[in-house]
Amino acid sequence: MDYSQPHISSRDVQSEVLQLNQQLQMRDQLVDQLSTELYRLIKANPAALPPAQGLTPAAPTLSLQTSPARQNSTGDLTALESQIEFYQTQIDKRDAQIAHLQSSCQSLSERNQMLEHVIQELPEVYRQKFSNRLNHVKTKVKSLQLENRRLYSALQDSNYPSTTDRMSLPARSKATRERTP
Repeated sequence: MDYSQPHISSRDVQSEVLQLNQQLQMRDQLVDQLSTELYRLIKANPAALPPAQGLTPAAPTLSLQTSPARQNSTGDLTALESQIEFYQTQIDKRDAQIAHLQSSCQSLSERNQMLEHVIQELPEVYRQKFSNRLNHVKTKVKSLQLENRRLYSALQDSNYPSTTDRMSLPARSKATRERTP
């Protein structure tokens, strides 16, 4: 048995792997949160972006050869950024739709309230219009009745013979009426 290497049980290895996986998941969540926050900050204030990076003498140069793990993480980051951008545009579109629907709902509720008010006033409006028309008809009837009475009294006052005088007139036959012009 070699005592120079410490004895590590499989249980210890599994717990350490589990702990490392949890730490990795936590880091992934933090990276997601940070990238989302960066995206929102950049979207809100594009001037906060650093200027285009050219190679300056004071800036450290990156090696042209990158490791496959770095290329993979860069690709993952790019894919993640594109997903974030896609979902952000979806959220913006839905926010715009929600705002449009809310304003539409507000205008429709205002119109509904106005129409309810008009409907409540309609019976009174109809009563008023009917009474105005009825008053017009009543005044017309009164004027016609007055005109009728005036004409009737004028007829009575005229020199026409009364009904008793008409009876005393000789009755003419139809034949005599036709002969006389």
